[in-house]
Amino acid sequence: MAKQRQKSHNRFYVDGHDVFLYKRSGTVFWWCGFHSDGQIIRSSTKETDRKLAITFSKKWYYKKKGEIDNGLYVVKKFSFEKVTKLALDEYQKKVDRNERSKKTLDGIVSIVNSRVLPYLKDVDIKKIDNQVWQNYKKKILIDYPNTTHGTFHQYKNGVRVVLNHAFQNNLINELPEFKDDYQSSRSVKPRPPFSPSEYNKLHRAIKKHSDDLRKKNKIVQAENAMELYDFVIFGTNTGMRVEELMSMKFSDVTVVEEIINNEKHKILHIQNIRGKSGTGSCKSYIGAYSAFERVIKRRKINDYKKSDEKVFLIKHRVLFNEILNKEDLKIAKTNPPRKRDFVSLRSTYINFRLLNGVSIQDIAFNCRNSVEVIQKNYAKDFGGLLLKDINKTRTTNIIWES
Repeated sequence: MAKQRQKSHNRFYVDGHDVFLYKRSGTVFWWCGFHSDGQIIRSSTKETDRKLAITFSKKWYYKKKGEIDNGLYVVKKFSFEKVTKLALDEYQKKVDRNERSKKTLDGIVSIVNSRVLPYLKDVDIKKIDNQVWQNYKKKILIDYPNTTHGTFHQYKNGVRVVLNHAFQNNLINELPEFKDDYQSSRSVKPRPPFSPSEYNKLHRAIKKHSDDLRKKNKIVQAENAMELYDFVIFGTNTGMRVEELMSMKFSDVTVVEEIINNEKHKILHIQNIRGKSGTGSCKSYIGAYSAFERVIKRRKINDYKKSDEKVFLIKHRVLFNEILNKEDLKIAKTNPPRKRDFVSLRSTYINFRLLNGVSIQDIAFNCRNSVEVIQKNYAKDFGGLLLKDINKTRTTNIIWES
């Protein structure tokens, strides 16, 4: 037989307030409570005197109501911590299906567990809004004063993963928008690309560095420099991200022939590209084939289609930066000046393709990115230079200068 619910008596509402008091069987203390989102929030006043209980209930009500309004008290079942677990479990399933990157998931888990949950775990998922975000940032800056805009951007992405899951599963009615002061005053730009002359200067400098090492009989170091050389060629001929290049296997690559400008060229079709947006594919430009052939020869790969070895073994970031600094290429001549790194190789590919008349949609598809990102971060800088038909004329009898 089901246990009967404990009855209450002497229940009444405090004049002018939404809080009520009542006595429960088996206790001498007054209890207080109020309704919120279909639930009753209650507490013992620890008072036996009616007047003292009323005084307690008023203070308690305003305090608890403030906590609910600010997301500090979870009324419903879904706290930020609980939804985080659900969101990360769902993300793991996408990784298992090769729809998302394991590396990206690991980064999200690390950020959320170390910097987000300690501050937001008890907040009601419905109460996460811009004000909660701003308060969170203030607390982070107190504990970690040197936190940068870029780091906050990573934290925000972690929070958004959780909120997106909540929205997709009808736990919240809309996605909150987070506003940061620096967003209006600071333009976030991609890594600056290399101009054609700068690019030639870069890969010639890397090749010369390798040749100089070989003359000194430093064969291992020379081959490391050539791996960097081919990495640069690959990056600027495929537009692949750094982590995608480092994950690429020989068996992911297929050599095909294609007619380009009425000439037959060998290019690469690359499958199983494992990046932050999951698994994809791309088609290279003609320069990637020679780099691929050099890597196969240098590594003594007999049948590359049967090899699961990584194409690139080491990320030669130190040597790359050393050559950039030596050749005065590290800082781009932009306004304001911006630093270059490996990501500049992808930017260079995108810019070169734009300048050669390739459509923004094709570039976005081949780079596993959105048209909006290519338009906003790359094509916009060229303006009218990309408009092939801007000078189209239907009549020849217009005199522009006499």
